Amino acid sequence: MRDGRGGIRGVLASLALGVAIGLAPAQASVAGLKVESLAAGLFYENLSRTVVWKGDTASSKIQASLITARAELGFGKGVVVGLSAGLALTDFKGLTFTSLPVNLQYDAPPLKGFCLGAEAVAPLVKLSEFEISGTGRVVYSFGMSKTWPLEGFAVEGKAAGNSSWVEAALGPRVSYLFFGRVLPYLEVSARWLGAGFEMTETLGDLAGTETKRVRGDFSFSVTLGVDATVTDRVAIKARGGILPFAGGVDSLLSLGVLYKF
Repeated sequence: MRDGRGGIRGVLASLALGVAIGLAPAQASVAGLKVESLAAGLFYENLSRTVVWKGDTASSKIQASLITARAELGFGKGVVVGLSAGLALTDFKGLTFTSLPVNLQYDAPPLKGFCLGAEAVAPLVKLSEFEISGTGRVVYSFGMSKTWPLEGFAVEGKAAGNSSWVEAALGPRVSYLFFGRVLPYLEVSARWLGAGFEMTETLGDLAGTETKRVRGDFSFSVTLGVDATVTDRVAIKARGGILPFAGGVDSLLSLGVLYKF
């Protein structure tokens, strides 16, 4: 993100990584972070994507913050499936609508909504102290409709917006198994994003609706993460990454706590 919250997220991620490294034993040979049956916890995630909406020539940014409850299920042999649900705040600043009775540029606070997610990690091969896994993730967010008054006109007017987006990611993960209670990893993923924003405008006797869509924005991410077991029951998970694009870099961040049953 471009505002001061980015500094806060950076500090949180640094603290999490620092705690994880401090928990690592001097000598260890196996990773003790596998979910054997069930774990549950809370997560905060942030994602930014620079996209070009269909019909536009200039790019704009989608920024989403997710607060979710997550359950992770272990299926043996290191296979873990995670399911999540929670709240989403999605910011579409810079998005313009030019097919309405009066042109609009979205500059309102983030839209509130809900999100659902699923994630899977499956080990493929172990090479000495390294383990290569396949990872996949999909997140779907659907927003609640928001209405704003149109001011400065001789007649009464209002605009109403509604949005949704879905992102899927797939790629390999390389984990370093040397530390027993800490599992650092590097992940490279291909990412696909689809989004839609419908804006309806009413101004006196005039009315119109315009829908902006991103039907398939592709990107790649490089992510560094760490899973750390604080106690036999409590684990911390943190990761941060970048999504390069022509002219800049987007970012992603995730930080959460799990309790193992």
